[in-house]
Amino acid sequence: MKKIFWVSLITMICMNSCGKINAETDNVKDSIAETTITTEVSSKEKNMFTFRNATKDEENEMRKLQYIGEWIYETGKAGEKEYALFLGKVMARFGRNDSLSEDWECMYSYPIAAEDENGNKYIIEIYHGSGGPSYSLPVENSGVDLAPYESAKDELVKYIEDAEPVDYEWESIYADIPARIKYIIKDGKVTVEDEIMDFDDLEF
Repeated sequence: MKKIFWVSLITMICMNSCGKINAETDNVKDSIAETTITTEVSSKEKNMFTFRNATKDEENEMRKLQYIGEWIYETGKAGEKEYALFLGKVMARFGRNDSLSEDWECMYSYPIAAEDENGNKYIIEIYHGSGGPSYSLPVENSGVDLAPYESAKDELVKYIEDAEPVDYEWESIYADIPARIKYIIKDGKVTVEDEIMDFDDLEF
């Protein structure tokens, strides 16, 4: 095993949204709560939105708009342990979906519906891209009011980060180096294992 000396290299690569990914998830140890469960924010402050997994129709509507992604963590402000922890918290809030992938640059994608008290709905994608944990929102000039999307995004990220992570293991490959990365959370403790690979050993 080698220290994760390549994190800064990964986070400097331009980020693209993963979108929908189909992958087997048998390697995830624990069965998480059903992904259709509606989850509500619990906080001392009054929150404007409730969050749940988007339906397939809602996801399809989202794909009709042009979205753009942004990193959740600034370059140099987080590393693989924080990335592993974030995934554990996403699973705690929204369960395990079928997007988990062995491709590090597109490890997961969660289209999330944020609803305000008036029933207005905004779809935000939470995903792992080439810069780690990320979100995507509609681009400017997309014909929608971006202000509520921004507010919902801020509240959603906080909602995720306030969660207690679930236990899980997941292994992925960052092909550009190449390296094998394994995230492990057990009893709240985060472990990351990594191994530099030969290009001849790459398999997807």
